[in-house]
Amino acid sequence: MPAALSAEPPLGGPVTAPARPLAVTIVGAGSVGLALAAALAQAGNQVTVLARAASASDLREAGRVQVSGRFEHLVPVSGLPARPGQVAVTDRGVDLPPAQAILFTTKGQDLAASIESATGAPLEQGGDGAFVAGLQNGVVKDELLALAFGPESVVGAATVLGARRIAAGSVSITSVATTFFGEFGLVGKPATRRSGRADNMAAAFISAGLPCVVVPNVRSLLWSKFCNAIGVFGVSVLTRLPTAQTFARPPLALAYRSLLEEAAAVAAAEGAEVGDFPDLPMRSYLETAPEVFAAAMAARATPLGDGPPGYSSMAQDLAAGRPTEIEETFGDLVRRARAHAVDVPLSQLVYRVVTGLEAR
Repeated sequence: MPAALSAEPPLGGPVTAPARPLAVTIVGAGSVGLALAAALAQAGNQVTVLARAASASDLREAGRVQVSGRFEHLVPVSGLPARPGQVAVTDRGVDLPPAQAILFTTKGQDLAASIESATGAPLEQGGDGAFVAGLQNGVVKDELLALAFGPESVVGAATVLGARRIAAGSVSITSVATTFFGEFGLVGKPATRRSGRADNMAAAFISAGLPCVVVPNVRSLLWSKFCNAIGVFGVSVLTRLPTAQTFARPPLALAYRSLLEEAAAVAAAEGAEVGDFPDLPMRSYLETAPEVFAAAMAARATPLGDGPPGYSSMAQDLAAGRPTEIEETFGDLVRRARAHAVDVPLSQLVYRVVTGLEAR
């Protein structure tokens, strides 16, 4: 994530601790899903991970989830039911216990299948209300969740947490950045009520050592993160350079900025305002003169360390020959732009190049 030129303080006011531990289901056993599962379980929550059969088997064989890097966790893997301090793993959606929150952490291209696997998963009734949320890039994720679970069950969510898989059950945290939750309001308007369920989830994250903020205008947050993803993914897949090098070179920082402008134009056509949020100062990026922005990013770019260089998830998937989130990010942006008669030639170029490379 590029260094911020400026950033507003966290939005939404203070978060109070939940009255009791939460029952959380995490759908997806990738790096982010396992990192969240381990942290939340060690903090005393009841965490169940719904994984593919092969991933569930690997986790059972490993016998633990090990998290290293920016923080350290070693949490045993168990069967159902979930117990505090352990991560329960299953590959059967029908066996999922009632949960106060179901967090989908799979890649965007896997979300539809993961929703199908979890359809019918029980949400706990009573209290401040249970919910589902998706941590994928883009905004189409929430539309898919609303179709499956009902709009009233969906809370907006996004994360800038950085993690990479080392081996089965082992994850390295590369960036302890902010996770966001927030209720959806009417189009163009923030939510008008304080969300007890989002507050409780944020408090659980914070007590687990994970920075978290509840935002009053989650559509603005989601589009702001979407804009950043379009810029980072676009430059990284075309150059195949580590993200840090992208921002260390002014011409590439300007390429990122140009993609950011296109995505922001589509956001405006959709009635969403791009804003400043912790770790995502998108409005400040857009309001800074391009040359000043590029020079500032180059000056603040983090030099490559001794560890492996960090690449965007889309660049990693493309290099490894895996399916990417191209349809859920650039494809979705191009289609929305076409519907609003917004010109996005750079985003369309990236979309065509990546889909062409995937077709190999």
